[in-house]
Amino acid sequence: MNKIRIGTRGSRLALKQAALVQEALRQASDGIETELVVLHTQGDKVLDKPLAEIGDKGIFVSEFERALTEGEIDIAVHSAKDLPMSLAQGLVIAAVLSRGDVRDVLVIPKGGRLPWAVKECPDEPGRMIQNTYVIGTGSRRRQKQADWLWENVICENIRGNVDTRLRKLKSGSVEAVRGGRECGEAECGGSIYDAVILAKAGLDRLEIMSRYAEQFSFYPLAPEQFLPAACQGIIAVEAAEGSPAAALCRRINDGSTELCFLVEREVLAQLAADCSEAAAAWCRWEEGRLLLDVMYAENRTALSSDGGSGVGETGTGQEDIWRQKGLGMARKAAKLVKGQGKL
Repeated sequence: MNKIRIGTRGSRLALKQAALVQEALRQASDGIETELVVLHTQGDKVLDKPLAEIGDKGIFVSEFERALTEGEIDIAVHSAKDLPMSLAQGLVIAAVLSRGDVRDVLVIPKGGRLPWAVKECPDEPGRMIQNTYVIGTGSRRRQKQADWLWENVICENIRGNVDTRLRKLKSGSVEAVRGGRECGEAECGGSIYDAVILAKAGLDRLEIMSRYAEQFSFYPLAPEQFLPAACQGIIAVEAAEGSPAAALCRRINDGSTELCFLVEREVLAQLAADCSEAAAAWCRWEEGRLLLDVMYAENRTALSSDGGSGVGETGTGQEDIWRQKGLGMARKAAKLVKGQGKL
């Protein structure tokens, strides 16, 4: 094919991710002509409600799948963590790019206060516990882990793209909440947040941490403590199964990232978990072992495979072996965090 039409959302982050796919395709196929086609999803239009109240992860994907099915675009670029568990009939994930940083980041205005870690909560006589600390996030996963990690934290819903959330954080005020009365965003003159939590991969792709260094402080959260969403940091490319576009996209697929993508998606499938669930999964390859951490509601588990030669090695036959090992770990981990098994 001489030209490939790339479907993308219209936010700066979505356009940046589409541009990364665009460049990868050009390098892999002798400079094939590409065109970006911007589509608007239900998730982009409804910004005054948490995602859990307006639908599952498909709210960011369904419009692209319609366009793919009807031939309006050749491929669609997604943040992999937004994908629903079941794709539309006849569509596949044709490629994933090399994974970005999986961590979440706590973002506070310059000069703002940090939350106190639960384990560091002082027992000193006369020392007061700090007032309520308000974090902007609509993610049940982030809400649950924030409650575990920090003292006296509450989470309030926040929607919008990265720049919108940072603008709300910078211009907002929490004085009314700290004073003990309830208020809405409009009444408080903006937002009511001390901090927001954002994915580092998105911040990196937009160079946010350097661009906003004078306005905000950024604190990456260790993934061992604060587990990322399944497939966080992964860019996925969807196409019609068996199409020339799908075949072309296989040239830009990253094998190691694809293994983690499949394992983490299998965890969600086994848990039947969508965006309304407090669920997390983090798979990675370290020193000859495949590692997997999973959280579901109140439970967590960590699993490790035995050693091996790795994944994505052409001609070794290791890809299928490690895929089966990884999927087996995903099923075991899901069973454990659902309280149906023992380590």
